[in-house]
Amino acid sequence: MAKLISMFLVAFVAIQLCCRQTATAQVKVEVKELKAAKAEKTRGENPNIKIAAPTTDTVTEKQKGDCCIKFDNWTGYYIDVYVDGCFQGAIGPWGSSWVYHYSFSTIYCITRGGTYEWAHSGTCEENFVYKLSI
Repeated sequence: MAKLISMFLVAFVAIQLCCRQTATAQVKVEVKELKAAKAEKTRGENPNIKIAAPTTDTVTEKQKGDCCIKFDNWTGYYIDVYVDGCFQGAIGPWGSSWVYHYSFSTIYCITRGGTYEWAHSGTCEENFVYKLSI
């Protein structure tokens, strides 16, 4: 019985390792470290923001995208996240957030108080991790 259990455990571990290698081989993740730039104060609307954060309770469709974008906030600031100019959420200090999108051409992040901002262009050919730091 002990021999049967040990054979089962060896087979289980081998299957898990094979599956894990196959899954990771298919997913291409690119890590981009973005340094903050001082946000310039503008009179009027920010040209990087097309649709701002909603101010009312509205239900939106559930979206599932082809690419996954992760934002890692390495600052002590609250950061608003925009993909192609549309608000996607906020990240708390030292936190992380995921956005799933069908495609994107730009990401734009700005601190709540408008002190720092980050911007980058990309496509959905890869999954991205954006490390936001100052």
